[in-house]
Amino acid sequence: MMREENKIVIFDWGGVIESHKEGEYSIKRAIINLIKHFNGEEDENTIVERYYAQSVEDITYHVYLENDKWFEKIKNEFNLKCNSDEFYDYYIKEFDKIGYYKDVVEFAHSLKNRCKIAILSNLGSLDKQRLDKQVDLKEFDYVWLSFELNARKPKEKIYEIVESDCKIEPKNILFIDDSKENIDVAKSRGWNTCLATGHELDIIKDSIDKFLNCK
Repeated sequence: MMREENKIVIFDWGGVIESHKEGEYSIKRAIINLIKHFNGEEDENTIVERYYAQSVEDITYHVYLENDKWFEKIKNEFNLKCNSDEFYDYYIKEFDKIGYYKDVVEFAHSLKNRCKIAILSNLGSLDKQRLDKQVDLKEFDYVWLSFELNARKPKEKIYEIVESDCKIEPKNILFIDDSKENIDVAKSRGWNTCLATGHELDIIKDSIDKFLNCK
């Protein structure tokens, strides 16, 4: 089977590869455990919402270890008893426990002989090492990460960057994401899309087969 160099399948990370599902050891549990490790008096029912409120921009854009503005906001919000080095060390330890879908990763890798493959994800610099452990980034033709591009989904800019980098027509791009908001922007640009989580590998496979078999 000849690899189709003019087609690309792009995978989101969180929710599609890494678990965001309630009941699993997901990113929400890691956030709660991280904060409570440095302030056990915090009410875990409010931690995640407040954490994201402080992180909506910085967690995507800044390079953690060179710019501690984000840490200072988190430290002040939760009255944490630690310095930035202690916080980041525990962050890595705790977030490395988050589960991910190995069957999705294996399937993504298996597509290399059929088409180009890529990752498109909103994340901060400290998370890249975890992503790499899970998916082996060198196996992908392209890796588009928000903190490196200074752009994030669902803003148009990051989709424009993808198109400019891969130089593949929108009709030959398939984007898999668990966020309808992110999917809708891709659709508006003429991309093929698949709204699914890592628990829906059958849906992902079916969408990819239809995409690759469509001439």
